Amino acid sequence: MHDQRSSVESEAHAYLDQAVLQIMLDNERQRPISEAEVARIVSTPGHVPASLKRLRVAGLIHRWNDLATATHAAVYYHEITQHTDPDSRHEHVWDSAVLESLIVRGNDGQGPLTVEQLWHAFGTKKKHKNSIIDALDRLEAAGLIERRAGRSIASEVAQTLDRVLSL
Repeated sequence: MHDQRSSVESEAHAYLDQAVLQIMLDNERQRPISEAEVARIVSTPGHVPASLKRLRVAGLIHRWNDLATATHAAVYYHEITQHTDPDSRHEHVWDSAVLESLIVRGNDGQGPLTVEQLWHAFGTKKKHKNSIIDALDRLEAAGLIERRAGRSIASEVAQTLDRVLSL
């Protein structure tokens, strides 16, 4: 009985966390927002302060007293997966594709990839190799991937964003 209750609670927490994060990622609201404002806006039942704490611990939001805002990683993830910036569409397509392949690989328990392995995985022609390198640089700068010894893997933040925003 305890397992069933915790999975129901966990699912409810996940939906609340998604709703709270979506409020902060809304293009019209990408500014610090108070806990009280979030509680008024969110329509998903649950305890908003606990949700904000879970999101902060996961590295998806910043908190200052009762104010909160999405992290750069969360905003950039949202931009590349939702294609919200038409001026950066070409870059976002590459960023999204590279990040998605690294997230899937991580979810399958596989290790990091080298640039050459990514080129091969995408069947990349010579002219597109720089697009993958540039995507890796942008993703690393946003905190969505980690690179060590010439290999790349999706960060914990990216994996958490994928789980929270893909419910």
